[in-house]
Amino acid sequence: MEKQMKKNELFQASHMVILISYTIFSVILIGEALLLSWEKWALLLIGFSLISSWILHIGQVIPEYQRIWIYSILMMGTFFFYGIHETSAFDLAPVVIAVIMIYTMTGLKALITLWQVTYYVTIGYDILQIYFGDEGFDSLIVTRTLLHLTLVFMSGWISRTIIDKWEKVLVKSREEIEILTDATDRLNDFLANISHEIRTPINAVIGLTGVCIEKEKDEEIKANMQSVAEAGKRVAEQISDILDYSEIDMEKVAVNGEDYMIDSLLNDLVVQLSPYKAPELELIIDVDPELPTAMHADVTKLKKVLWHLIMNGLKYTKEGGVYVRITSIPQAYGLNLCMEVRDTGIGMSEEEMEHIFERFFQGDSGRTRSTSGLGLGMSVVNGFVKALNGFLTIESKLGEGTTIRISIPQTIVDSSKCMAVSEPENLNLGAYLHFEKFENPQVREFYNAMVKDIVQGLKVRMHRVDNIENLRALSQNVHFTHLFVGEEEYESDIEFIENMAKNTLVVVVANNDFKLPKGSRARIMRKPFYCFPVVNVLNSSVDTGREEEGRLYCRGARALVVDDEPMNLLVANNIFRQYGMVVSTAASGREAIEMCNSNEYDIIFMDHMMPEMDGIETMKRIRTDFDRDKKDVPIVALTANAVSTAKEMFIKEGFDGFISKPIELIEMERVLKKVLPKSLLSIERIDSQPEKEEAAPKKAETESIMIMREERTI
Repeated sequence: MEKQMKKNELFQASHMVILISYTIFSVILIGEALLLSWEKWALLLIGFSLISSWILHIGQVIPEYQRIWIYSILMMGTFFFYGIHETSAFDLAPVVIAVIMIYTMTGLKALITLWQVTYYVTIGYDILQIYFGDEGFDSLIVTRTLLHLTLVFMSGWISRTIIDKWEKVLVKSREEIEILTDATDRLNDFLANISHEIRTPINAVIGLTGVCIEKEKDEEIKANMQSVAEAGKRVAEQISDILDYSEIDMEKVAVNGEDYMIDSLLNDLVVQLSPYKAPELELIIDVDPELPTAMHADVTKLKKVLWHLIMNGLKYTKEGGVYVRITSIPQAYGLNLCMEVRDTGIGMSEEEMEHIFERFFQGDSGRTRSTSGLGLGMSVVNGFVKALNGFLTIESKLGEGTTIRISIPQTIVDSSKCMAVSEPENLNLGAYLHFEKFENPQVREFYNAMVKDIVQGLKVRMHRVDNIENLRALSQNVHFTHLFVGEEEYESDIEFIENMAKNTLVVVVANNDFKLPKGSRARIMRKPFYCFPVVNVLNSSVDTGREEEGRLYCRGARALVVDDEPMNLLVANNIFRQYGMVVSTAASGREAIEMCNSNEYDIIFMDHMMPEMDGIETMKRIRTDFDRDKKDVPIVALTANAVSTAKEMFIKEGFDGFISKPIELIEMERVLKKVLPKSLLSIERIDSQPEKEEAAPKKAETESIMIMREERTI
């Protein structure tokens, strides 16, 4: 029992209650002793005992079980001093009964008995004094003494009975808790095992469906197969959530820190989110340019936290959009990465806020009937945030959206700014972005805040107009180096804007289904419109003219694309195949080295930030481990790095070229012309070929790549 009490929270709390009671009792005793002129030397001992008890409690220099015995013995000595005076003889019983009730909290029956013995000894001493004293010993004293002895005996008996009952309840509760814990652990193990078992056939269904979709010519059958692939994808996501939740629930979350770059993390996340974002919703990502280039944390869990928060925002928002703001607060250990995700969705009631972190909770069925998932998203977010030593707050109001703020500590690897442009003083930006076209006022605020942060953070000049007449008037007096135009704004006067594109780099911010007319000099920046793609455009060449008429092809060129993110592999695969390349993919640096050992390639596109072995190390291993022919294979850095000096850094490390993510076709063609031999390049007439566009990822193809990736990790 004593060992159990040592672990009991009530036992720990009893220390403070006993010391407070001891202090009050001693102060009253000292006051009474001074008034009645009791022994002064004893008061010094009482004060010393009390101070010593508090020092032991605060310092915790000895185990708590031993400390409570020391407090009790000193307190009993003080009680005895109080009781040996005749005026206190019949006040002892109420005091000791109160003390016994307090000591019931300790669960130590031996202390209860000792307090009773202390009372019996003290009252016995008093009775002897009265008997041999001058006052005489009458029947009233006898009856009062018997009554007090009985009350103290009964209080001790009641206290020990309470402790016995309490012990039985605790033992039974512990047994029930152990049974429930064991059942929960077995359930979590079952969920984890069954999830792994289900993943294999689901991966096979998704992968084979993707292969069939590529070969199938009948559009109706292809649509049905895409529905099968979509259903398999949803099951795969739910399996992943179950595995994450099981780890959190069993408190087996492993935190694996690694160096990462915020621009690379966001690029991968945006690519993953692209198939889920409805065209009518806006996703705005606002990043503080002062953030460090590289930090150290568990980037996988960090990405999942953002993924779930943004997906929840998109899922429960029917009009408007989701705003993501990422900033930092400097700390002695590095910084706190602060992430705010706001949406204009349905919001939550106070009752739903109370249950938001419960597993499988999705609010009332009427409001979530159109949504998917198991309701584990916020449980996973909360568990991962705690595992990363961060904290989370939620603000929400029914019908007015939700705001979630997260702060997670990070260490800094590279303190330079995460984005920068070369010679900002030479840049003169124009923006024909009419944000008033968005009906939701919050979306307009989100876009305005994001553009303001980009301009101020990069220290560039920007002239904004909201109609074509103002753009015409401004262009007569100002020469723009870059012009950012909205999709609808571009279509308001295509001829005028294309004419501006002869001398200005024109970028059209548009959804995935938008296409430029043939022969256009403008570029497309796919939404979401956020800082890192903007910076990459500003750091690219302003010259928009083509060297030759026609379209570049690299027919038969064998390309290897290396990236740890399946969606990035899919996007790159689709783009490079449009140029006639034969594309292979690798999901890690180690796999790329193995593929280079058994295959010949004409060009290698290498992601920078990858786990275990990053792109720079992989490139150097390929250069040094293989024969002269493979050493001469051009290796191009394919990264989301948005720092102006990134290109020079990669070239200095040994790369033959640099392409930023998201892939900008004109810049990519310049690199291809530079690094590939002339025999692999050809220029073909535009009117004889399909339009050149960045291919949107097909859902089934996405799953085909995901299955390959997951099979490697099982």
